Amino acid sequence: MARVLIVGCGDIGLALARQLLTEGHHITAVKRRPLVEPVIGLDLVLADATRSGSLASLPRDVDQIFVILTPGQRDERGYQAVYEQGLENLLGHFAERCEGGHAGPHWIFVSSTSVYGQNAGEWVDESSPTEPGSFNGRVLLAAEKILWGAGAGNTVVRFSGIYGPGRRRLLEQVRSGKPVQYQPPFYTNRIHRDDCVAVLAWLFHQRLAGKVLDSLYLASDSEPAPISEVTAWLAAKTGCSSPPALAENISAAQNKRCSNRKLLTQGYQFLFNNYREGYGALLDMGEE
Repeated sequence: MARVLIVGCGDIGLALARQLLTEGHHITAVKRRPLVEPVIGLDLVLADATRSGSLASLPRDVDQIFVILTPGQRDERGYQAVYEQGLENLLGHFAERCEGGHAGPHWIFVSSTSVYGQNAGEWVDESSPTEPGSFNGRVLLAAEKILWGAGAGNTVVRFSGIYGPGRRRLLEQVRSGKPVQYQPPFYTNRIHRDDCVAVLAWLFHQRLAGKVLDSLYLASDSEPAPISEVTAWLAAKTGCSSPPALAENISAAQNKRCSNRKLLTQGYQFLFNNYREGYGALLDMGEE
């Protein structure tokens, strides 16, 4: 049984906690606000990573830390407070244990493919240069460097666009008839929420099996696709008209194709290999 700390217990963090609890691990979750419904067996600590004083009650005797943070506000200051200062505060809390001669826990930090600046439909992977044009990409890239600076063995996972139960943004855009870009193709990269949870759990299991994790993994499904193709498919499945074309091409700031080859070659098997499988499952569940 491993002792696991999950910092940030939202949709993904809570699902991960539930899975690891069923496997018999001791799970402590850190959250700013109480859970809507208690989870049997879960130790919950109410704390805010942006306030170092609130972290005093976090257990230091843990084997694995997952950092799955979300900003309180969606601007540069909000991102910096959570991802940079929040991560610094967390690392500082565990520094005392390391100074005492004890081995520190392994960290897995959830980042985003927004750290890539490629915008012409290029393929990107873990070795691709990172020159983000957006503030969120720049802040996340800075946080990744903070984590690696604290320990070369720590791991970053970059998720692409997350969708799943309750994440209805694209479906609502299709229903509202929002225009999309048809030509040139504007590629979109997606990963189902359940695969986000499964990837994190799989990495944890790899460590338990004695394998040394790489410092970086890119997690996205196996089929990047033009947004026009995805929305046309969703429109057909939901009985809507295909989205009209934009009068002018939109900014290509995030137009890239994410490769998941590393995860696949190391043995991870995606639950949903493409948007058709993932959105098809959602529609079968009544997510319309």
